[in-house]
Amino acid sequence: MKIGEEKIYLSEFNFFYENVVRYRDCSKEDYFYSFLKYKLKISDAKRLRLDKNIDYAISPCDIKDDLFYLNDSESNTGEYATYILTYRIYQDENADCGLNVMRNVYSKLESGVKLDELCRDVNEPRFSCERIFNEDYLLKEMKKELSTVQQKGYSQPFISPEGVHIIVKSASNNLKYKLEYCVDDAFLVSEWDKFCSDNILKYSDEDLERFFKANRKKYKWELPHFKGVVVHCKDKKAAKKIRKKIKKLPIEKWKETLENVMAQDSDYCAVIDVGLFQIGENEYVDNMVFKCGNYKELDEYPYTFTIGKCLDYMPDSYKDVYDVIVQDYIVECENKYFENLERELRVEKYIDVLKTVNSDGSN
Repeated sequence: MKIGEEKIYLSEFNFFYENVVRYRDCSKEDYFYSFLKYKLKISDAKRLRLDKNIDYAISPCDIKDDLFYLNDSESNTGEYATYILTYRIYQDENADCGLNVMRNVYSKLESGVKLDELCRDVNEPRFSCERIFNEDYLLKEMKKELSTVQQKGYSQPFISPEGVHIIVKSASNNLKYKLEYCVDDAFLVSEWDKFCSDNILKYSDEDLERFFKANRKKYKWELPHFKGVVVHCKDKKAAKKIRKKIKKLPIEKWKETLENVMAQDSDYCAVIDVGLFQIGENEYVDNMVFKCGNYKELDEYPYTFTIGKCLDYMPDSYKDVYDVIVQDYIVECENKYFENLERELRVEKYIDVLKTVNSDGSN
């Protein structure tokens, strides 16, 4: 392909592809678009003069010297270690910050950065890299992603109740191949990612609301949901007081309000669970809202009731599918940015050339 007057040769593409395909199962045609974005980021970073802003914590020359001596051989043991990279998020916290961090981590994996270097360079106190020895203890979200990762591969960033993760399978502690000639590009891409997060991917609640309304049918659920609160209290009298206290408040205020009054008045003492419940997730919601199944009363709080509304199969607000909306909105913004960038930088693509070349790079 060409980006402006710069020619990008097939040999460079093959260098990246042949190393990435060791860890990820994808065709040349599929990988081409990741490679294109990588090269566009480099060109855009130069256009924006981001190379003038880089404050090098480590000298690129030192890294090149180290990379020159890397052993490019792979482990032949046939054994694969599994790692889970995590950006921890707290309860009721939006995942967008963690998603931005882990998308940057994923981008570095895509460009071939070694796992140990990557983990060392992520300067985030909430980020961790943990080797998995027993998969039985993983959350269901992690097990699901793990089942999709090929040997010597890695997953897309995904969300669990513990945070945002990427699962990596590797034959050793290092993802080994020489990067000495593209270290400068890797630094530029890293700087572009920071610039992008700060300047391009900003969004407001109004932006997300507009995006949700324009794409609402896309977020239809397969199963009905209930949006509200499950309350376990001592008797009907307490239930009446609790209902009255939150009746005119928005659902976002229910948990905080009830916790505050419980701390001051024992009459409001209760166990509460506020949120969005899919059928099959909560036995009390299933019985009282969806009229199926049974539930067990709590010994100290035998009176149970719900307040809220059944949303059936359609979210009521973008907040009901917040994490998914944020990811989709960011993807759309990125796609639009790159589409415009292709026009600005006069990109010419010759994708058919890939079909004439074997995966080993020879005709």
